[in-house]
Amino acid sequence: MAANQTAGFGFRQAPTVGSTPATGGQAEYKIKSGLGVGIFQNNPVSQQHTSGDDGYLQDATADTMDDGIAGGADWSTGTSNTQPIVGVFNGIFYINSSTSKPTFANHVLASTTFGTDYNTGSSDGIGLVNDNPMQEYTCKADAAVTQANLLSTFNPTDGATVGTSSNGQSTVKLDVTGTASTSMFRIVRTANDPGNDDNASANSNVVVQISPAASISN
Repeated sequence: MAANQTAGFGFRQAPTVGSTPATGGQAEYKIKSGLGVGIFQNNPVSQQHTSGDDGYLQDATADTMDDGIAGGADWSTGTSNTQPIVGVFNGIFYINSSTSKPTFANHVLASTTFGTDYNTGSSDGIGLVNDNPMQEYTCKADAAVTQANLLSTFNPTDGATVGTSSNGQSTVKLDVTGTASTSMFRIVRTANDPGNDDNASANSNVVVQISPAASISN
């Protein structure tokens, strides 16, 4: 059995429930100009709960999210004012403030300032999110996965770095060292991935869904 690859990649679209092929459909949510925490492709996102900023997207894997609430491994539906998970981030459309050109990207860094869209008069960015409540995702577990872990719920790992600016991709994994009913993702099954299927070791791939308790669609 080959050793598991170690690099985290966030939460990639797998087929939907019932093994139906994913359509890649996305919905649009606003992102505030100059956000405090960057958002990377394949990271789960929620909406802020801060006066004046309610409803703007934020990266839910950050140690502290834009609205000041704990994210990542400490995220919990039981925390006061925690907003549910909308889905998984795939990209952003915004007006580049330096060139005034429409720009598509798979991530947005902290403190990025958006220009004004002269068609709408808005300086908000548009986040593209897979918010299908039936969507399944493949992710990498940060420790060994046992049969007892299946159907349990876990949070993503967090830290100072939750993505790579060079390619815009998430670097987080699933934190399987602790489980709680208030966590984001439920493990559905192990992934059929010959290169990452050593479940007795760290960094195997698993298939997850956003937990019903954590989902905005609940």
